[in-house]
Amino acid sequence: MKKIIYHIPFLLAVLLVITACKDEYSFPSAFNRYQAEGLEAISGDESVTLNWNLLAGKPLPSDIYITWTAASEGIEDGSMTVANDVTQTVITGLINNVAYTFSVQGRYENGLSGKVTASCTPKTTRIPASDFKAMAGDKRVYISWTAPVTSLTYKYQLEVFSGENLIKTLEPDISATSYLISDLTNGTEYTFRLTCLYGHGSSTTVEATAMPGEVSPCSILPASPRIAELTQLDLNPAYFVAGTIATAVWTFADGSTAIGESITHCFTTTGEQDIKLEVTYVSGSSESVTQKVTVRSFAWNKISDMGYQKSSNIVFSPDGQTFYTVSQSTKVLFAVNAITGDIKWQQTMAAATYGAGPVVGTDGKIFLGTEDGAGTLTCFTPNGTIAWTTTLGKAVKAAPAVTSEGVVYALSDDGKLHALDGATGNTKWTVAQSGNAGGVAVDAEGNIYMGTNAGIWSYTSSGTLRWSCDTGHKVTERGGSLALYDGILYATLKAKGGVAAVNMSNGKTLWTYPTPQNDSYHPVVDTEGTVYLCEKNGGLYAIKKDGTLKWNYLANLNYIYSGFALGADGYAYISQYASPFNLLKISSSGSVEIENAIGSQTMSAVTIGPDGRIYYGMNGSVAAFNSGVQLAKGGWPMRGGNQQGSNSLK
Repeated sequence: MKKIIYHIPFLLAVLLVITACKDEYSFPSAFNRYQAEGLEAISGDESVTLNWNLLAGKPLPSDIYITWTAASEGIEDGSMTVANDVTQTVITGLINNVAYTFSVQGRYENGLSGKVTASCTPKTTRIPASDFKAMAGDKRVYISWTAPVTSLTYKYQLEVFSGENLIKTLEPDISATSYLISDLTNGTEYTFRLTCLYGHGSSTTVEATAMPGEVSPCSILPASPRIAELTQLDLNPAYFVAGTIATAVWTFADGSTAIGESITHCFTTTGEQDIKLEVTYVSGSSESVTQKVTVRSFAWNKISDMGYQKSSNIVFSPDGQTFYTVSQSTKVLFAVNAITGDIKWQQTMAAATYGAGPVVGTDGKIFLGTEDGAGTLTCFTPNGTIAWTTTLGKAVKAAPAVTSEGVVYALSDDGKLHALDGATGNTKWTVAQSGNAGGVAVDAEGNIYMGTNAGIWSYTSSGTLRWSCDTGHKVTERGGSLALYDGILYATLKAKGGVAAVNMSNGKTLWTYPTPQNDSYHPVVDTEGTVYLCEKNGGLYAIKKDGTLKWNYLANLNYIYSGFALGADGYAYISQYASPFNLLKISSSGSVEIENAIGSQTMSAVTIGPDGRIYYGMNGSVAAFNSGVQLAKGGWPMRGGNQQGSNSLK
C-alpha cells in the first residue's frame, strides 16, 4: 500500500500536464473533429466532381478543406476551401488522362479532422473524328473520316492549309463522313485539319496531307506490304469521277478477287505485281485501271528467347497476323506478330503446360489450361488482358475445344468434362467419367467427344451422354489425341496401342492398328480418311480408312510428341526430335525428303501457317521455314484441326 500511495502525486501531475495540452493533436480535441464519409470522385472533362456526406447530428466544421495530388510528376498539386455545409464540389483545370487522389477534411477550431480520400482520372468528352484520310485527285482532294462516338452535340470545322497559310475553312454537314475539296492547285501539298467543335470546347485535331495531281486509283496501307500481311486497300473516289459507283471489283496477281470500295487482302507472292480495279457506275458505264504494288519478303525466320515448346503447337489468330505459343520451360504464353516477328505481349503463368496448348476462338480470344493442382483455365483477349480465369479442380493437360458459338469444352485430369461460356467463364454443365485427360473434340453438329486413358465417350451439346465406346481404349494423355473426319473418330493410344477408329454415331470400334514401340500422338486425317501419327521413340505411320497400313517410316526413330501437318500439295510435314534434327516432307506414297535442316530439338507438332510457312518450336526459339505450301483443305489436317487449334468442326 505504501508503494501505491507514493505514486499517486506523480500520476496527478501527469494528468494535469495532459489536460493542459490544448493544441490540435491533444487527445480531447480529436473527439470534437468529425470526419466526413462516403467520398466519391466522378470523372469529367478536365474536371472531377466530388461528393461526400457529413455526419448526421454532429456539429458542422468551420469550413471544408479539399486537397488533391497528381500521380504524374511535374503536375502541380492543389487545394481549395468550401463552406461548412457543402457536400459537393467540382474541381476544374485538371489534366485529362492523369490520375488524381482527392482528400476532404473538416476544419474545426482545434484543427483538421481525419481525411477521406478517393481517386479518379479525368477523361475528355470532346471526342475527335478518327480514321482521317486524304486522297488526291486532279485539282481536288477527297477527305474521309469516321464520326466520333458520342451523344453530345458538335459540328465539324475543316481547315485547308498550304504550308502555314490557311486557304479555306469549311463546315461539312454533321451527318457527313467525307468531303470533296475542289479548286486546288496540282503539285501543291495541302494539309487538311478536322476538328469537332463541342459546346464546352474543341476536340483534338486530326490531320492528313495530300498533293493534287498525283492521282492513284486506290490507297494501299502499308504501301509496300510484306507477304501475308493484312493490307488495307481503299478505292480513291477522286480518281473515279464519272458518276456514282455501283460496284468495285479487285483482281490480284494470284487470281483471287474481292468486291467492295474498301477491302483487305494478303498477298501470297513477293515482288512487283499488278492490282486490277474495275469500277461500274450506277449509269452502267465502267472503267478499269491497274495499279502496281511491291510486296516484300518475310521479315524473320527465327525468334530467340522463347523457351521450350513441348507437345503443344503454334496456333494463329483468325486474321493470321498473330501467332501464339506457350513455353513450358518458362511458363510464358507469347503473342507474336507473324509479319514482323515482334512479341506483341506475353503472360507469365503460375504453372506450366505440357500438352494443353493455346486454342483460339473465332472472336480472337485465346484459351489456355495449366497443370496446377486447381486446374486453371484462362481466357485472354487478343490484346493480352485476362478476360476471365476459372478452376476445374484438376490439372488441364489436354487442349480445350472452342466452337464458333463461343462454348469452351475443357477436360480436367480427373476425367471430368466441363462446358463453359467463352464470354464469361461460367460453367454451363459438367459431367464425370474417369482417367487422365487425353483429348476433347467437337463435330459439326456440336456433339462432344472426350478421351482419357480409361476410355472414350460422346455427349450432346446439352451434356447428355450419347454413348460410351464399346472398347476401353487408353487414349494418350497430354495432347491433342483425337481427330474427327467423315463420321469417324481417330484416337491415338498408349502403350503400343497405336490408333483406334471409332464410329462417331454409336461408339463402335471400327478397327485398331497397334504399333510396336510406345505411346502414339497427334493424329491428323486427310480427305481420303488416311490417319497419320507419330509413335514416341518409334516410327511414323499412315493408316488407311479401312485400318490397313498405307506406309510407315522406321528410319531414324527420332520423334517425341511430334505431329504432322498436311499440306495442300499432298505432302505430310513433320519434324525430328533428335539428330539429324530435320523437317521432313513425306509424299502420299511414303517417300521421304528432307525439307529443311532445323539443327535443334523440336518436341511438338508442326503448324502450316496462313503465310505458307511451316512453324515449329525448338529448344529456346521459334522458327518458320518458307515451304510455300498452304494447309490442306478438309479432313483434320493439323493438331487441333485447324490453324486456330480449336479442336472443333463447329
